[in-house]
Amino acid sequence: MRSSRIPVRLAAGAVALGTAAAVAACTSPNIDSSTVVQVDGQNQTAAEYVNAGCERAGDTISIGSGSVQTARGVGAIITDGNPPRVNSLFVSTGGSAMTVLNTPVGQVGSATASRAGNRYTITGEARAADLSMKKFRVEVTCG
Repeated sequence: MRSSRIPVRLAAGAVALGTAAAVAACTSPNIDSSTVVQVDGQNQTAAEYVNAGCERAGDTISIGSGSVQTARGVGAIITDGNPPRVNSLFVSTGGSAMTVLNTPVGQVGSATASRAGNRYTITGEARAADLSMKKFRVEVTCG
């Protein structure tokens, strides 16, 4: 039975690394942006999710927002469309980390996205490090 958790952990690790790369690749910081992060209906401290950045490569958008000092952040890779499609999402709240993976290879959690101008809203359920499911809502403005 333990082997059934290994693919989930490997997938979560791969998403975390890929999303961290997306955050690092964001070259359009929006210093005045406001990023909203809610986990299980609880607002996370807004000051911890700052300097949103977005990078577009074709129809793929990498989004990142957060603080290295406090280990809080959001990273997402989405495919632009109507509606946008969430490929991966990683949220670190300082005390917990959670992930969504949506690829042809596998799925962990679930997420939907919408776009209003340059503001993206991503909602759904993510798999937490303790393997529980957490409801989340992320809003980020791309500069």
